[in-house]
Amino acid sequence: MSALYPRLAGFIQAWFHQDCDLDGDDAEIMGTVRRATAAAERTALAAELRRFLADHPGSLADAAFLRHLEPDIDPSANGQSTAGWLREILRLLEQP
Repeated sequence: MSALYPRLAGFIQAWFHQDCDLDGDDAEIMGTVRRATAAAERTALAAELRRFLADHPGSLADAAFLRHLEPDIDPSANGQSTAGWLREILRLLEQP
């Protein structure tokens, strides 16, 4: 797990694993995340996700996503950039 982004790495590996499409689309998965995690944890995760995006803007997020988070998924497979997908995940995470 990433020493730089431990919450984010754990989150990606736990919720966006290779079979996550069986759990629904991103919005459905994030709805489950919001219901299953405490507000303080979501706030800490959102802060770490913002830091990751600030540290790796635009296309730099692609390589950093693989290197630091060791994901089982590829956001670009759905036609999104990694940074764009992460911004959408952040938006969904912060919904009430």
